[in-house]
Amino acid sequence: MNAPLLTLPRVLPFFFDAEPGTRFSLYHAPAPQVRTRGAILYVHPFADELNKSRRMATLQARSFAAAGYAVLQIDMFGCGDSCGDFSSARWELWKRDLEIARAWLAERAGGGPMHLWGIRLGGLLALDFACNAPVDGIILWQPFLNGRTCINQFLRQGLAARMRAGDPALFGTTSQLRADLLTRGMLEVGGYELAAPLIQAIDACDAAALPLPPCQVHWFASASPAPARLAASAARIARRWSARGTTLHFHAVDGAPFWGANDIVECPALLAATSAVFAPEA
Repeated sequence: MNAPLLTLPRVLPFFFDAEPGTRFSLYHAPAPQVRTRGAILYVHPFADELNKSRRMATLQARSFAAAGYAVLQIDMFGCGDSCGDFSSARWELWKRDLEIARAWLAERAGGGPMHLWGIRLGGLLALDFACNAPVDGIILWQPFLNGRTCINQFLRQGLAARMRAGDPALFGTTSQLRADLLTRGMLEVGGYELAAPLIQAIDACDAAALPLPPCQVHWFASASPAPARLAASAARIARRWSARGTTLHFHAVDGAPFWGANDIVECPALLAATSAVFAPEA
């Protein structure tokens, strides 16, 4: 990241060096007319959900910047416009990317509070990363709190695509796909080459078991179609986290699942709810 500290424009797309290769990033400087309130590092979702979430992430990043936050969006190794093949991506490498980005962003925030903001699997990655990084808060959008649940859902989507292709030879179960992955070390699903080490690391990650630091966590989730179940899950994990000094705030919102829609869609209720929590104080 070689941009001069005092000459950054309000929105700056750039690449920075990080072994191996480079990472694409988008920096949103805090609005000059409001008090600087800290920094927010974006942690994007998994596979194609990254692409489906870009518009919502950009809209919210602009809102955060208007409220006085310095915001950095980064495409991690093997993802989006960054270098590397997805097949070479690793969970620990993604966490190293986040640490480089966090340090860069902290310098520009001038010592203010540092927040992580994760969508879907990016939420779980943010929680895992926070266990060993100096952060003051975490923002979760429709997060996966268990890595195995995420991968199983991804595999089921891959199976559904195979069935739509109409070739019986491509049918199977998630268990069979997992067995193939272990045997071959690599598996193609939905155009993404999944490496066994990445999937095993994701499978092993469970938010409830993570040793989070004392901080504030804001979980934003669609309450449909099972608001009672979601609220109960939030209450259970809140009790676990509170024993370590972590406070969970659960926000139920209505809106379309933008991360999985066929077209790029927006969820105004989610944008409004998140912006209200992080709005400048009157």
